[in-house]
Amino acid sequence: MSTHTEQLDHEHLPDDGCQTVSHGDHVDHVHNGEQHPESKVHSSHGDPHTDGDGCETVEHEDHVDHLHDGHRHYQHGDHVHEH
Repeated sequence: MSTHTEQLDHEHLPDDGCQTVSHGDHVDHVHNGEQHPESKVHSSHGDPHTDGDGCETVEHEDHVDHLHDGHRHYQHGDHVHEH
């Protein structure tokens, strides 16, 4: 497993199913052989993206992204992937 790696394209939240390890003053989630800090991709957006949430949407492969503050978010269950 590698050391701490900042992720910019997806979130890690409590109870997301990833193994967790303590890292300094925070918790890392082990994902694809890397340790990612527990964090929200876009912390200023508190609610999940849903149909009719007021965000412009665009088709992206097999799902729909929501455009929010210059970011493309895909709501994947209780967390967001950024494209």
